[in-house]
Amino acid sequence: MIEVIFLGISSALPMRDSANAAYLVRAGNECILIDCGPAILQQLDAVGISPAEITHVFITHRHADHCLGYPMLMLWYELQLGESKAPPTLLATQFTFDALDTVMATVLGRIAGVTESAPRIVLPQDAPGQAQIHPNILLRTLPMAHSPFAPSIGIRIETRGALGDHAIAFTGDTGPTENVVHLARDADLLVHEATLSVTLTPDQPDGFAGHSTAQRAGMNARAANVRKLALTHIDARDAQQRQILLEEAAREFSGHVFIPVSGLSVVVE
Repeated sequence: MIEVIFLGISSALPMRDSANAAYLVRAGNECILIDCGPAILQQLDAVGISPAEITHVFITHRHADHCLGYPMLMLWYELQLGESKAPPTLLATQFTFDALDTVMATVLGRIAGVTESAPRIVLPQDAPGQAQIHPNILLRTLPMAHSPFAPSIGIRIETRGALGDHAIAFTGDTGPTENVVHLARDADLLVHEATLSVTLTPDQPDGFAGHSTAQRAGMNARAANVRKLALTHIDARDAQQRQILLEEAAREFSGHVFIPVSGLSVVVE
């Protein structure tokens, strides 16, 4: 089985009851953290998970709400991990790694080499990428349509063998792109950003500034033939926003659509 834990589902300006969008994926003995915003240590603590359990950290892009927790996570490993356990494997594009290294050097400097000792997998920024992190777990990535300043890649996690044949896709931040459909093809779960809405932002019917509407998320879920659709990267609007986003996506996608709450665990089996 695969377990997805929603650590937070908010955009850069988080809602009162949630932190920035970040996710944990458990598959067998592997535990993959997807994005690492400023409150990541508190987000992990809120669901009772130690950073020591994380085997891989994947960062979609360099915007602050997706990566500013990286120095604190690395500091935790420096202060808490013994010599018997190495820090997790880091996955990102070289462009994003350059930004992470700059932030690390600026706010903490060298901390006894923990960031240097963490294994790295450099993924392509403008082309499909993949990483076999376990005999039964393959990660695939594709470029998303987000920002020239912070180019973003989405991730698909595929399992097989003893873990079962499953796939989960995460868009990260993205505007309209056919790569979302390719990333999510026949997935059990698509976690799709829905920062905008054709109802709430009618002047931006197909997204804006590298972000998607809930309608577009529903259209992509239908085109990709996914089983379930989770809407995330929700911004701090009025209390009726969630229902509007759900209804908007559901008009395009007949499968199960939901907006997670922080701490929600979804099991795919």
